[in-house]
Amino acid sequence: MTDQLDILCAGGFRAAMEALAPRFEAAHGLRLALTFATPAATRKHLAAGFPFHAGVVVASVLSKAQADGLAAPAHNFKLAVSPLGMGTPEGGPALSVATVADFGATIVALESIALSDPKAGTNVANEVLAAADKLGLGESLRERAIFINGPGSVVSRAVAEGHAQAVITLSSEIVPIEGVRFLGRLPQEMQTEYAMQALVADKAPPAAQSLMDYLRGEEAREIMRGAALELCI
Repeated sequence: MTDQLDILCAGGFRAAMEALAPRFEAAHGLRLALTFATPAATRKHLAAGFPFHAGVVVASVLSKAQADGLAAPAHNFKLAVSPLGMGTPEGGPALSVATVADFGATIVALESIALSDPKAGTNVANEVLAAADKLGLGESLRERAIFINGPGSVVSRAVAEGHAQAVITLSSEIVPIEGVRFLGRLPQEMQTEYAMQALVADKAPPAAQSLMDYLRGEEAREIMRGAALELCI
């Protein structure tokens, strides 16, 4: 019986996984060795045959990798979705992003808005800007955009440290970050679905399925809700 599970995990699920891992380890007497990756890095791992037993990855990355023959079929299910959201430094004004009009007004009220640099391996910035273009807000957003080389959690920390007045990224990369005030999920017109797909690799030990069962349980569900993930199970 293995005493360690190697886990591949999306950045958007990082806060949830870091919170649930110790609880799972204590209950099952084994260790989770966590490797966190952006979508681009996840695809590279899958293409290279990166050895892992189970994981939670962005669903579109997994399906594309499998369609391209870069990843073996796996036992998987849609676990949760992390909607795009916006945050400002703690103690800042209570701005709204509930509607397109609110979001547009909030952009204009700010001088700088931080996004993940696409070079970091995530396409969130490009998708946010494309959605803003369709709503006539692209120019205003680009004028204020600051690109930070890192995943959303790194960008949120930069905002907490005062390097920008706001962050737009996955809600699950804003809510858990100390020093950031979560304004809310962006309006539906700005959303691109970032679904988290839980999977067990072929020939993984039985303990990997135990992790999948745990993710479906109420303790894990509460942890995921606390990390601003919208459950699909």
